[in-house]
Amino acid sequence: MVDEQVEKAVAARMERQRILSQSVPPMLWVILDEGVFHRPIGGKEVMRHQLQHLLEMVDRPRIGIQIVPLALGSATGTSGGFVIAQLPESPDMVYVESVTHGHVTNRPEDVGAVCARYDTIRAEASPQYVSIELIREAEKLWI
Repeated sequence: MVDEQVEKAVAARMERQRILSQSVPPMLWVILDEGVFHRPIGGKEVMRHQLQHLLEMVDRPRIGIQIVPLALGSATGTSGGFVIAQLPESPDMVYVESVTHGHVTNRPEDVGAVCARYDTIRAEASPQYVSIELIREAEKLWI
């Protein structure tokens, strides 16, 4: 049962990544905590490939990556993952992850709170050119 759930989750993630290969892909801006580069999930080879993938993706014109550096300590609002979706002619929506489930909403109060959290984290994160160097340095850890 667990293997089946893992396979479904991987398939869903791969399908979402295909969206980024469309002729006109959506804009994607990712903010990651530098700590994820130091957690050996899947072993050295998997970690190295994941970091190489990030470097390949950031070369695309509609994809940006910023890293919240470890030196910052605890950043405001990094307690869980979230996604902000802005679609033409639709109200903004947010997806917020918790330990037990995810929640999608377009309630203006919730969207505003998540957008404020995003703005704060992005302001604390390193600029993209510094973030790319952090990814390159982390890649060396997994050789």
